[in-house]
Amino acid sequence: MANRMFKGIALMGALFALNGFADECRGVALYSDGSDNGQMLETGRSFPEPPEWKTNWGYLDGMQPPYIRLSGMKNVRGDWKGVLSFPKLPLYISGGNLRLKVRATQNVKFGVWLKGGFGNSHVHYVNLTANTTRTLDVPLSSFGVVGGVSVSNVGVGLFQVPQYQYVTLFIDDVGFSCVKNGLGVSSSSAVGSSSSAASGDGLLGYEFSNVEAWSEVRESRFLPNAESEFSAAYSQHERDSLISRTNGNFLVSELEYLKIENTVHATEMTAKKSRKTWYDNLYSVVRNRLRENVVANPKQLYFEAEAIAAESDYTVIPLLVADLDYGYSACADSLCSTMQIMNAHLLTAGLPTSFVRGSKIRLLLDPYFIATKQRELPSVSVCLSGQCSSLKLKGSLELEFPSAGLQKIVVKLKSGGRNVEQNLFVEVR
Repeated sequence: MANRMFKGIALMGALFALNGFADECRGVALYSDGSDNGQMLETGRSFPEPPEWKTNWGYLDGMQPPYIRLSGMKNVRGDWKGVLSFPKLPLYISGGNLRLKVRATQNVKFGVWLKGGFGNSHVHYVNLTANTTRTLDVPLSSFGVVGGVSVSNVGVGLFQVPQYQYVTLFIDDVGFSCVKNGLGVSSSSAVGSSSSAASGDGLLGYEFSNVEAWSEVRESRFLPNAESEFSAAYSQHERDSLISRTNGNFLVSELEYLKIENTVHATEMTAKKSRKTWYDNLYSVVRNRLRENVVANPKQLYFEAEAIAAESDYTVIPLLVADLDYGYSACADSLCSTMQIMNAHLLTAGLPTSFVRGSKIRLLLDPYFIATKQRELPSVSVCLSGQCSSLKLKGSLELEFPSAGLQKIVVKLKSGGRNVEQNLFVEVR
């Protein structure tokens, strides 16, 4: 599916190559001084901690701060991997080398690879000596790809990291030595200009699903493997006790309920925080399940939506929606000596990314990305700069932002007698 989405972009690259495009290639820095920080995709991330994009641990033998820092420790020996997205990607690479500086606090095996219309390249491995900066100049041929390809992401990893060993990886001065002039894959080349789209209309090759949104079954469409469920908060004994007191499927604490309400109704938020709210709220509800196989796995929906956004270079964004009944435990008296179960409802929307590429994007509504048990799906309208439009099921909207920087998207949801107006925030790059 992902490869079909970029069939047109791959064809464009092939045509340029066949026509002998004569422009000289140029070097492009992806990350050099901390101003070009990007994002690590959550899909498949196994680094214990998220990256820090502007770290300053002082001058590190050729690394001038700020630089990227990846750290952590695990209780099992294994590989730590992550895929980085930078603002200047994707780029049409004509040959040459990938250049970067790397440094680790322990002796460790480091690997780097490329991702693009060709899929994942071979991994290029080097052994890092503790507290020694390595400058890598990796020819494109070392990745098993030839010149004339579109590169959308850079993957990095540490391999066979020992258990109970805290390791820090530093990365700096990432770039390509040979990019064809004028052949960056911009958002304007990736997105059409029509105002709506129906199933099968050829929107970057996207095909809307026929899944019933209330079904808990989702076969992985955009990722190679299905994601595991959130770990359950209650033991089987606790579940049995609670089920005797409620017919609900989910029961959270009052504190979690208040947190959910605050995020759904927040008027201001950073783009990074906004990106996580749908995932975090569904995590709070679904991990506190009293019964299994109630609703589609939110982790699966989120990561697959993120994969679509990444493959389209953040120009085609699925809207995540949840419409769920749940309950929360509240104090029944002033001393909180007894508890009562209160009914609540989660009607919320979310985006799988904190940024979008360019002033125009496509927002799409696929039943695949709706987590609900309701047979009647919520109606959705989207407002930008005071202009509101209905977003139909199996349809899309083109959004045009007035400027770069932090922008607010207002999503209005209506389900039965419930109405929610939620503010989502993205950074426009």
